[in-house]
Amino acid sequence: MTERSISQGSRSEPMDADGYRRLLEAHLPGIEIRTCEPITDGWSSYVLEVNGRRIFRFPRRPEIAHGVETEILLLPLLAEALPVAVPSYDVIARDRPDDPALFVGYDKIQGQQLHRDSLPVQTQRRQLARDIGELLSALHSIPTDGLATANVAPVTADGWRRQYQAMFERAQQDVFPLLDVEAQRAESAFWHEFLDDDENFSFVPALVHADLGPEHIICDYGQSRVVGVIDWEDAQIGDPAMDVTGMLNEMGEAFAKDVLEHYAGNTDQRLPNRARYYARVVPYHHIWFGQETGARVHVRQGLKRIGLHTVVD
Repeated sequence: MTERSISQGSRSEPMDADGYRRLLEAHLPGIEIRTCEPITDGWSSYVLEVNGRRIFRFPRRPEIAHGVETEILLLPLLAEALPVAVPSYDVIARDRPDDPALFVGYDKIQGQQLHRDSLPVQTQRRQLARDIGELLSALHSIPTDGLATANVAPVTADGWRRQYQAMFERAQQDVFPLLDVEAQRAESAFWHEFLDDDENFSFVPALVHADLGPEHIICDYGQSRVVGVIDWEDAQIGDPAMDVTGMLNEMGEAFAKDVLEHYAGNTDQRLPNRARYYARVVPYHHIWFGQETGARVHVRQGLKRIGLHTVVD
């Protein structure tokens, strides 16, 4: 693993692809860049693919960089425990030795992102769902008492409930004023239905990816297999149902059901319902991100999704 320290200006300064490339070249002066393509302009990180085989991730905000620090410690544990590949960082760049990571680099996990339009064959869809179910079984069975070395904070189900109670209070302050009276009433009922039911907080906390959307699941479509999972900076101890939310939102109920058929935790009868609750919370994160960054498009997207009150069919 390579760690170098440089001073290249503030992390908060906005940059385009050329700016990130210059930062990369300044930190790794011996690197030969033949091709350099931005592959995502996401909420958390800017990502460059270099020479078709190297990935470099640049955290956008300090809190994301701190999440990457946890990820750096967690990934070796995941590599041993999971049936698929995870990133193996061999470059960790910092402004100064004690600062959070400025960017990280690793060999690309070859494959394509999971996408519902790439699953025309039923047998292929079921095999990929099986792989995801088995992946989640392995992830959620990792002993949480051994995660202190990776700076993963412990949490109880009651603590999880308090986090979502605080989220509801934030929603009332920042989101509800953007809704009409009828929508406010419906959303308030949704939050209370979730928070006031003790059964929603009787789960056994587990290590969760916490952002397991299809874009973070890498597939070999030729073999109909899941080969990797990326972007673990949000990993935490929490409700296992959270890791089914992305399947509901992006792949649909039928695919999520197939995943759960191969999930070792499927004796938790309330898990699918909790996953639906978390899916209903996703638009709030769009709105909050838009409010924090000034990107009004995310606010509009979140408000539209709240109005729909649906996940993908």
